[in-house]
Amino acid sequence: MKKLLLILALLAVLALISAFVVVRIVGPRLVSVPPPSGEPLGEYDSPRPEVSLLALGIVVPVGLLDEIANAEAPLTFEGGEAKNFHKRIQNGAYTWDATRGEIRFHNTGSSLAFTVPFEGKATLQGELDASILKIPIEGSADVAGTAGGTLVPEVQSDWNVNPNFTPELKLDKANLRLGQLGGIDIGEFLGGSLGAYLQEEAGKIAPVIRKRFDLRREAGKLWSQAHLLEQVSDDPPLWVRVTPRRFLLGPVDYGTPEQIGLAVAIESETYLVNRAPAAPELAPLPELGPLPEAAGTDLRVPVVVSMTELNRMIAEEDFDIDTGIGTRIKVHGLAAEVGQGGYLNLKLDLEADKSRLGRGVAGSIWVKGRPVIDYEKQTLGFTGVELTVETRDKLTGVAAWLLEGMLVKGLEGQLRVDLNDYKEELDEEVREAIAKADLPEGIDVSLQNLEVTLADIYTITRHVEGGEPDPGIVLVIRATGDMSTRVSSLDFQRDKNP
Repeated sequence: MKKLLLILALLAVLALISAFVVVRIVGPRLVSVPPPSGEPLGEYDSPRPEVSLLALGIVVPVGLLDEIANAEAPLTFEGGEAKNFHKRIQNGAYTWDATRGEIRFHNTGSSLAFTVPFEGKATLQGELDASILKIPIEGSADVAGTAGGTLVPEVQSDWNVNPNFTPELKLDKANLRLGQLGGIDIGEFLGGSLGAYLQEEAGKIAPVIRKRFDLRREAGKLWSQAHLLEQVSDDPPLWVRVTPRRFLLGPVDYGTPEQIGLAVAIESETYLVNRAPAAPELAPLPELGPLPEAAGTDLRVPVVVSMTELNRMIAEEDFDIDTGIGTRIKVHGLAAEVGQGGYLNLKLDLEADKSRLGRGVAGSIWVKGRPVIDYEKQTLGFTGVELTVETRDKLTGVAAWLLEGMLVKGLEGQLRVDLNDYKEELDEEVREAIAKADLPEGIDVSLQNLEVTLADIYTITRHVEGGEPDPGIVLVIRATGDMSTRVSSLDFQRDKNP
């Protein structure tokens, strides 16, 4: 009996030894690596300001210019002057009055032209020199023709508008009957006198248009609205602050016959703050700068992604890495923290099968890698991945070689986090903001070719300059598109606000 018990005891000891050998010698090496040491220091202390361009194409139908000019310009005009109108007339003088017709604008493709027909009567008087005596005479003439001209408006850097007006006048009828002098064609005479007055009146149409489309006033509204401070996050509390720096203006576009276009843009700095909103200090409207042709809206907005949020995304990632030497590495349970010098420290759970070169490895290790944006796939990836010092110290030479050479390559090739949700949310918010914008009646804003992309990523130590350390990452989201405004009524132009 004692012999049997001794044999059973020996068998139990052998079983324990076998299990120990299988686990500690034959089985995978179990590792548990502590997090990397050192304070988390982002690539930047706080989010960098991003330069954005809000470009807006303003379209004004030519028919609206007709409406404004006809509403503002007087229907009748009159004048006169003391001036001899014939070589045999002394003490000559004339008066005239005329009524205009409809003012019509048209786009020539390189300028803005307008015409206005008119008709009226001219009364002339003087003294006919009959050698022996002077005979008082008086006569009248019907006059008719078309006044107008071309405008090539040019906005100066100080916001003054030079209309570059070139007048045109055509007299179709101007014949005066004066008794024994017979008929006198006074077209040339009136072309210089009446014509000068008519052109002066026609020239007033340009200031009328300028007054009703007060560019400086409307630009001032846009400039003040560009000073923004909007809360974009509750936890942590964050606001986006937009500070306009430059106002840019492009040349007048005559490319579409039924309208004229004008491109304006505001260049701004966009950055994040974690302080409660305050009334922004409005900068005065600056002088105009030139806007390059085909410049569209290009908004760049920094968005802080907390480590909690990032870890929620990457925790869902798991994949296998085939080393090519008979070993498969299973990776799961990813978690991240801000490291130093622009790197993220990544904790991951893995199971590496036994290779031809040694035992497998199982447990938790740490690697570090620099977050990068895959611009083609629009995903978050990592580059420069390597084992942390703490991980390398915990592993045997063979295991460290296996993981350094194979795991690192696999992580760089396969660890991709889809960030399309951010793009979709911003796309929806931009379109919703335009749809709900409180715009004056008669102004329609549209956004075409909207494209939202991920432009950059980097780590930060704190959310705002001078704030408490709160490491995280910043995604720079870029939204590009073509914004246009069509002016279709007069009501908003009557606003007298500065």
